[in-house]
Amino acid sequence: MNLLSPLVLGAAGVCASPALYQALTGGMPMEVAMSRYLVALGICWVALSVVAAMIGEPPAPVRQAADRGADRGVDRGEDPTLEMERPPGVPAEQ
Repeated sequence: MNLLSPLVLGAAGVCASPALYQALTGGMPMEVAMSRYLVALGICWVALSVVAAMIGEPPAPVRQAADRGADRGVDRGEDPTLEMERPPGVPAEQ
């Protein structure tokens, strides 16, 4: 996950919003609020990166049998049986 992605920046903003609000109203120095925001940014980045790594990419869609047949030349009159590679040492059937 990118550190500067909108999701990470927004999550850090939500986490540090009380400190940012206090800095805008004058109850806290801006330097303290910004340091809290930067700490929240690092924590949110790590947390969202861990979640993204656990979820992973979605699986590739399964191709339908008709799609496989069209790719194999069924519409051109060729044999539609699927071919598999044989492991080394296994003789071909004849």
